[in-house]
Amino acid sequence: MRSFWIFGNQLSHELEMLDHVADDDVIVMIEATSRAMWRTYHKQKLVLVFSAMRHFADELRDKGFTVDYHEADSFQDAWDDHFKRYDPAEIHYTAVTDAAMEKKLKQFGKKHTLVEHTDVPLFYLTKEEAIDTIGSEPWRMDRFYRQMRKRFDVLLEDGKPRGGKWSFDADNRKPPKAGLTFPAPIRFRPDAVTKDVIKKVERDFKDNPGDIRPFVWPVTRSEARRALKRFIEERLETFGPYQDAMLADNQEMSHSLLSAAINIGLLTPHEVVEAACASDAPLASIEGFVRQILGWREYMRAVYVASMPGYESVNTFKHERDLPDSFWDAKTDMHCIHRSVKPVIERAHNHHIQRLMVLGNFATLFEISPQQTSDWFNEMYIDAYDWVVLPNVLGMALHADGGKLATKPYIASGKYIDRMSDYCKGCKYNPKHTTEEDACPFNALYWHFIDKHQDRFKDNQRMKMMLRNWQGRDDDVKADILAKARQTLKDKDSL
Repeated sequence: MRSFWIFGNQLSHELEMLDHVADDDVIVMIEATSRAMWRTYHKQKLVLVFSAMRHFADELRDKGFTVDYHEADSFQDAWDDHFKRYDPAEIHYTAVTDAAMEKKLKQFGKKHTLVEHTDVPLFYLTKEEAIDTIGSEPWRMDRFYRQMRKRFDVLLEDGKPRGGKWSFDADNRKPPKAGLTFPAPIRFRPDAVTKDVIKKVERDFKDNPGDIRPFVWPVTRSEARRALKRFIEERLETFGPYQDAMLADNQEMSHSLLSAAINIGLLTPHEVVEAACASDAPLASIEGFVRQILGWREYMRAVYVASMPGYESVNTFKHERDLPDSFWDAKTDMHCIHRSVKPVIERAHNHHIQRLMVLGNFATLFEISPQQTSDWFNEMYIDAYDWVVLPNVLGMALHADGGKLATKPYIASGKYIDRMSDYCKGCKYNPKHTTEEDACPFNALYWHFIDKHQDRFKDNQRMKMMLRNWQGRDDDVKADILAKARQTLKDKDSL
């Protein structure tokens, strides 16, 4: 007989590997405590993965597969027990992306016969295809995205982009306005299986970060498909124009909340993109969403597999400051940080602009260690895995790779946050002030960053306007701004 190993982020009934399982073969699934504790993951992420695994195992049994499911301290403990009972001739598995797990598999393969299967449809591309498609450095998302659209014939008409443009990003940057409302996302009640997992996590992972209730995430393919249907039919239309906006009293707005389900296999990226393309939503909304899945998600994965190992250590700006306590408890007078961290603590999620233009922006301007920052993202988000966190945080948000992934740092002053959110209302800090006592901390630090790295960006076309703006200022004005920035960095932990 043979064993077929399915990991907790591969919970898809469409795995190519499943086509090879014979009647006398056994599927192995391992709920490993030690694997869960590689990092101190948010409680809700642990509940999601463990509950989804248990549900998936039951679904496989219903289909007639033999499943050997283990709750064990480690993968090795589970395999020791499995070998005693089954003694498989081969161990089949679906290719993994995360480098740490790949390293463990190579060690495992020294003692056992392993057979690897493709990880499509968990991704559009195999790892090898991803590396070929991304090409040589510097990598560029726009180029990659166009190749993907052409290769998979997505939103094309006669070989050209539908609507005459590859990207409708300019149409999808509307700031929030008074009275703006959005259809609510679907929420799911924990069933008996999930309730048992919640008890386990409360007992065994009580010191992990984050709130465990309410838990409302989909844990089965059926639930995930219902969430997809609700998004496409009721929320995709308003996702597009307001995808960059932020509202204190409506954190989720029209964001899909599907990434957690996609990243563990409950939905395939293909079906999500196909559903969006078949909808009646405006083209700008459809294209903006498709770009996140077919473009950004595949691009992040391609950067990861093309650059690991080594990418996890990038630190172009030599930032070494510690992450402030506010990233763990949301206690800060900076409303934008409080509003962005609070939903992460409560439900292990916030949307991409909060991640990029508030928290990533903060980490860059406050010179926080890229590794501490990426570790925080990896531990706190329900949809986080190394393959998506490292390039997205280190490369896109922090520009710590020196421009391999993106052409410019995603930095902004408080004026951007004020324009794209209602976070600044009632805040102790004024987004219109730079050197005054009540000045928004982002403002002086923005110019401090520009001043400190102007030689690095002097030939960067996307940075020239900011550099000219800074260089054209009076020397006394610049000195006051830099002095304010230095004081802000010194006071980081008391903001």
